[in-house]
Order: sequence, then structure tokens, then C-alpha cells
Amino acid sequence: MLPRAAPDTALLIDAAGTLLRPAESVPRTYARFAARFGARASEAEIAAVLPGLMQQARPLRALRPDWRPYWAQVVHHATGCDDPALLDALLDYYERPDAWRVTTGAEACARAVAERGMKVAVVSNWDLRLRSTLQGLGVMAWIDAAIISAEVGVEKPFPGIFYRACERLAVEPSAALHVGDDPGDDVAGARAAGCAALRWPHEVGSFAALARRLLSPADATQ
Repeated sequence: MLPRAAPDTALLIDAAGTLLRPAESVPRTYARFAARFGARASEAEIAAVLPGLMQQARPLRALRPDWRPYWAQVVHHATGCDDPALLDALLDYYERPDAWRVTTGAEACARAVAERGMKVAVVSNWDLRLRSTLQGLGVMAWIDAAIISAEVGVEKPFPGIFYRACERLAVEPSAALHVGDDPGDDVAGARAAGCAALRWPHEVGSFAALARRLLSPADATQ
């Protein structure tokens, strides 16, 4: 059952891949930046290995809240360049708001459900830069909270991060809906915590469609 937009309910939104998308494809950005340091890895070559590298390096996120060991391994193996200056340049770039685009309709959806009393929060596996990025994009003005894994010490799919979000918003997990693009981290993780979950965009379509569902009395029994 999806919660209806009302007091004591919450909408939780994943960041990368749901709320936010890169202004330029990540492999293209990596290739462009790496070329400045003499690396010859192409966009296609980086695209072929990047998802696997990010998954393999995932345990390194726990070492530091800025995720620097994680990003160092990913960038090095994706581009073939281990110059710390390249890593610094990419970390700086992806903290900037102009490196990202907010998905169409997200703000309107958040504001519409908030008018009915529903709380809205971003729940993301991200390092300490995310809060600054959200602030720069103006997102913090229309959400109630940002629950960031590097700040709270637990990542999706572990239920703890969803519990922290619900505690912050003062709602029960059963009264929260999480929307995210990863079937494991987002959908399975949220459901394990007792929240409802929808996979983005497969089960949602758009933020406009999501708002209609959450604002519709008929959805209270679905």
C-alpha cells in the first residue's frame, strides 16, 4: 500500500539516478578530465568498466566519510591515471551544482505533497559533498531533510538508513514511500525497513505521475 500525502507520512527520494542526473555523462567527463593529465582512456572504454569498478570498490567507502579511497580506486582504474590532481579535479567538479540536473517535476511534486502535510527527504548513498551540492541546486529549500550515508554511517540497502530518515521526519516506516532507481539498494532496502518502495522510473513514470498518485484518495488503498 502506498501512503497518501498527509501529515505523519513521508516521501523519501534517492539522489543520483532519481532526483539528480549528471549534466554530462560520467564516462565523458572522466575521459575529458583525464585527457588533461595525459590519459588516453576513451569515453567508451570508461563506460565499459565504470559500473563494475564502482561496485568492486564499494567496501572502501567505509574508510573515510569523504570516500576518497573509494573514488581514488575508481578513477585510477577507469582512466589509467593515478595523479591525485585528477582525483581532486573530479571531486571538485561533482560537488558543483552545474555538474548536475534536477529531474523534471521533482520540485513541483515535493511542494504539492508537502501542502498536504507529507514530509519529503533525500535518502542517498553519497559522500560528504552531497549536502553542499543539494544546497547549490536549491533542493534544500523544498525538502525537509537529507539523509546521507557518509553522515549517518549506514548505507542502503541496510534498513538503518531508512530508519534514520523516518526518525528524522517523525514518521513510522510503514507511512513512508521510498522512490529510487536501484532494485537492491532502493527497493529491497526500503521494503526491508518496512517502507513502501517504487523503482524509478519503471514503476513511477515521472514525478508528475507520482504526485498524482500520492494526492489521489483512491491511492490510499493501493
